[in-house]
Amino acid sequence: MRSIALPLALLWLLGGCGAGSEPDREIDWGAPIAIAEQGNFFVGGREVQTESGPLYAEAMYVQYQVPAEQTQPYPVVFIHGGGSSGSYWWSTLDGREGWATLFLRMGYPVYVVDRPAVGRSPYYAEVDGPRLAGPSGMPPADPNLPPPPKVKEATRRVGSGEPGSPEAIQQASGRQSALEVPFGAPVADMLRVSARADRNDQAAGAALLDRIGPAIILTHSRAGPVGWLIADARPDLVKAVVAVEPSGPPFYNLPPIGRRGDPVARPFGITYAPLTFEPAVRSAEDFGELEQVAAPDEYKGPCWLPKETKHRLVNLAKVPVMVMTGGASYHAPYDYCTVTFLRNAGVSVEAMPLDEMGIDGNTHGMMAESNSLELAKIVSRWLEKTLGQRGP
Repeated sequence: MRSIALPLALLWLLGGCGAGSEPDREIDWGAPIAIAEQGNFFVGGREVQTESGPLYAEAMYVQYQVPAEQTQPYPVVFIHGGGSSGSYWWSTLDGREGWATLFLRMGYPVYVVDRPAVGRSPYYAEVDGPRLAGPSGMPPADPNLPPPPKVKEATRRVGSGEPGSPEAIQQASGRQSALEVPFGAPVADMLRVSARADRNDQAAGAALLDRIGPAIILTHSRAGPVGWLIADARPDLVKAVVAVEPSGPPFYNLPPIGRRGDPVARPFGITYAPLTFEPAVRSAEDFGELEQVAAPDEYKGPCWLPKETKHRLVNLAKVPVMVMTGGASYHAPYDYCTVTFLRNAGVSVEAMPLDEMGIDGNTHGMMAESNSLELAKIVSRWLEKTLGQRGP
């Protein structure tokens, strides 16, 4: 049945068929954009007393635009991943319009954030700790572990990437890092710092929704846990979560990041900070025994999942979720594990593995790659189908 049902669903998403859908010719993708309102503000945060005086820390910077022709009832909040800021949502590395601008053209108000202590959000060493100098690279492979899954060819990247090229300058200049820790750091340190980042991001994201009202949360990479946590805190205000390759997999990091004998990296399965489960979960031990589920094919890795699927994400289960994964990405081996964990916890999830949809070659940075407009349309059509909105 899978071979029949999947193409029918994808035909709807890719072709825009269905009630209320309109053809692409209604949108002039090269026309000037009329803006009804735009601006920026800060949300969240707290006053902290330090040796140098009071500071207002952990606030989140938000930049927004509202189209003059707003055809969609809910805005989209774009939350960036680790080691970066919200800048890549506005434009791609080669200067094309980014997803925030494309969604603006499709009639959505858009809100792009810089996560607390990153980009234009205030960073204070006294409160936030040391800032990393930059990416530290991947640790060497562990010869005692099985080889990693195969990776498909990446064909959607743009630009040469050579030092001094516009794309390389844009990427290097956009790197931001404060509440992150380098690969290879002790897992206990990663857990402590990551849990604090989760809590700060959740508080600021909830404050944003309290201000703007119901919205769609669109996350990428390290922001994946942020989306789950905001939906957990404000399930009545989050209309949907679109997670582009969310941080994972559940519980344990896979090699080469993970090492044999490491403690659990994500004690709440898909987050570092607590989520609302029923029965309640206070630590990874509350899930009971974790079992390793074998990889389904040579392009996938194994999953660590609770042997008993008795814990339900009671708040997140109220929110529809999409998980989009590139076929040539390092997430391709394990995003299916995140989807399985969510489904087992009672969450309605639609997986979008692009290679299985006939869209090959996308990597972790798909929203900046050569087919970024095509992917943005898929997301918008899913939102139309799920929320009853008008799509492109």
